[in-house]
Amino acid sequence: MENIEELKIQYTLLEERIRSFILVHSDLEYVQGSDEIVEGGAFTWTELSPESKALQLELWREYISISRQARKFLTETDSPHLELFEESFLEVKTCLKQNSMLWGPCLQDIFRNMKKELDLQRSLVSQVNYLSRL
Repeated sequence: MENIEELKIQYTLLEERIRSFILVHSDLEYVQGSDEIVEGGAFTWTELSPESKALQLELWREYISISRQARKFLTETDSPHLELFEESFLEVKTCLKQNSMLWGPCLQDIFRNMKKELDLQRSLVSQVNYLSRL
């Protein structure tokens, strides 16, 4: 199960890169008039610079590759948590693509939520590793 340990390391490295992408390369803007519909208003992602778009694509490809490996491990071991993994995957995917509305202006909170999802995915893979040793 050496591959699982490597996969967990890849998740950790990706998390750091996503942190930089969200906190340094990304920004949000207020949707005018949204506070009339939602308390506190709604926010959207601002347009990324060409350099940031290239980084986004790189992170996207890396995340898809890591997720495929994780999904394969979960499927091969008949993990009961595959659906949970898929839900978590969609959360990270949506944030990486930056194509959704958000309910708060804090990039740190957005990253914390992504980190929580990545931690969950890494944990599910770790369970596969643990169960395979039993």
